[in-house]
Amino acid sequence: MPRLRDALTRTNEHRLLGTMLALLHLSIWWDFGSPLSRSLMLAHLGVFLVWQPVWRTDRPIKAGNSLTLLLATLGFVYWLNWWLIFVWLIVLVALIGGRGPLDRRERVASLVALAIVICELLIGAVTPMFAIPLDPHVELLFRYAPLVLALLLFVWPPQHAERSASLVMDPIHGLNIALLTTILALSSLLIMYTIGVEYPIALVQAMLGIAAFLFAISWLSSPHLGFTGLGYFWTRYLLNIGTPFEEWLGRLAQLARTESGPEQFLNRAMDQLQELTWISGLRWHSAVGQGERGATTAHARRVSSHSLDVWLYTPRPASTTLLLHGTLLVRVIAHFLAAKAAERELAQRSYLQAIHETGARVTHDIKNLLQSLHTLTVAVEQAGPERASELQQLMQRQLPHLSQRLKLSLEKLQSARETATHCAPVKDWWEAFRARNAGDHVAFSGIIKVDADIPVDCFNSVAENLLENARQKRQLASDVSIQVKLVANDDELRLRVCDTGDAVAQEIAATLFQAPVASSRGYGIGLYQAARQAQRSGYKLQLLNNDTGQVCFELSRA
Repeated sequence: MPRLRDALTRTNEHRLLGTMLALLHLSIWWDFGSPLSRSLMLAHLGVFLVWQPVWRTDRPIKAGNSLTLLLATLGFVYWLNWWLIFVWLIVLVALIGGRGPLDRRERVASLVALAIVICELLIGAVTPMFAIPLDPHVELLFRYAPLVLALLLFVWPPQHAERSASLVMDPIHGLNIALLTTILALSSLLIMYTIGVEYPIALVQAMLGIAAFLFAISWLSSPHLGFTGLGYFWTRYLLNIGTPFEEWLGRLAQLARTESGPEQFLNRAMDQLQELTWISGLRWHSAVGQGERGATTAHARRVSSHSLDVWLYTPRPASTTLLLHGTLLVRVIAHFLAAKAAERELAQRSYLQAIHETGARVTHDIKNLLQSLHTLTVAVEQAGPERASELQQLMQRQLPHLSQRLKLSLEKLQSARETATHCAPVKDWWEAFRARNAGDHVAFSGIIKVDADIPVDCFNSVAENLLENARQKRQLASDVSIQVKLVANDDELRLRVCDTGDAVAQEIAATLFQAPVASSRGYGIGLYQAARQAQRSGYKLQLLNNDTGQVCFELSRA
């Protein structure tokens, strides 16, 4: 039983095909119509049912279908004649010619089987049907040669299991081969009776004529010398069945550009689809809405693509070509609809991201403001009457700046969009920045040869973040010194903040400006937001040196 089961699998298809063709040849050439011939034909049909590529062998056959097959087989064997054999051979030509082999070995086996069936049709069936005499040598050749080829298929190497499972039928290709074979047989008979030549000569002439016709069609279908060929017109015909496809697709693309949301696009696209003359009505359901258009009929076809389900109603049963065309149109609409939905989601995500980044920037600004207010509060608490004038000067320097920064933070909270960039001369910004941080044990040095305009918000955010991080190091080690250096000339504009504290940990430095990092000593979301702000302003923030005792950050033009 295991051997029999293996023999009946698709991996041994060539052996099944060889056995089927050998039984067919013996039934035709050895005492056709006798009980032996009918028995061989019955065996041939049984092997054919195992080999056939139309029905899947892993699915059970219903009782009604089994009875129909049994009656058809018995009727075929009982009324066996040359006309039935002729029709049956045409069917075999279509089935074998429509197979889709994958590699060269399988293609050769399919061509050998096709040659056997065509020889049986042209010589084994046509000549006795019309009582055409054959030369004894020709008859002897065709009596044994197809049998040898069939036995050759029986010993042909088996197929790979994964490839044999993927073989499919090409009905158009098989139908074309069957029609050409029929035309060849009828043309040979027509030439023989019209011109009065022998059948083999007429067969050769018909083959040459059909070969010339196929060559002309192939030549006209292939683009050459700037001529697009018949293939272009054939493709346009297939695409334009039911509607001019190019015009319809252009109108759909225009809808995708003009309609703002997926709901509006879907409704307008369904209106456009309803305009087709062969569609009576539509009904659809999707994630963005549902609706109906036109009138419903008894002839409906459901098409599903992505999250869109469409029922097409036609006034009469639609042809397969129209249904395939409608399926293509619905799938195009579904792709555009998915693109519109993705566009809306992307816009929402961009808006939420803008809100998130604005909140992060404002949060860090408020943190810096609180830190500055805390410093002022400590100074007020520790100052005595003798330092009243010094405290007043400190308040005059810091309070206007804190008020301005708080106003900017409130403006950021009111809108998630980027505010206009405020620019000022670098010299003015540098003097104001030094004045705000004077007396904080920070060493300033500036070389300003060109008084260029700079984005004030960007420089303030970066400089204050870097100073805040350096001050946190000083709280842990009082001997940490901080240096701020500004260079502005024709070639460069850079701001550098250095300290003599510990180096930034390598795992933090690796992603310092690429994403927010967790750190109890700064370098968290502040520098990440400052780096992004610098990038939007046309600058870049980088960790220039990261050694213990010499940690330097630099802001420069990108």
